[in-house]
Amino acid sequence: MANLVYVQPNGARVSVDAPDGITVMQAAVDTAVEGIIGACAGSCACGTCHVYIDERYTSLLPPITPEEDHKLDEVAAPVKRNSRMACRVVVTSRLDGMVVHIPKTQG
Repeated sequence: MANLVYVQPNGARVSVDAPDGITVMQAAVDTAVEGIIGACAGSCACGTCHVYIDERYTSLLPPITPEEDHKLDEVAAPVKRNSRMACRVVVTSRLDGMVVHIPKTQG
């Protein structure tokens, strides 16, 4: 299990305890975190779970797949070095404390 901290565009923080094996998107959807929609239910087809991962944690994540990279080209908010699709980031205990910034726009 990992505690994830989602940061809203206005700076508000939401702390979520997420079990290992689910995605950062699913943890947000399951706990009604605003700003992460997950319209495609995690199939990396919609771009509504784009997030910015705190750079202290990016080295703990697997590399971006070609599918995720392609979807990042289509998201509404600016893409940054630490951009990820939350449906492609699987929770592990190594991610405990990870801060996930939600962009102002999704889609």
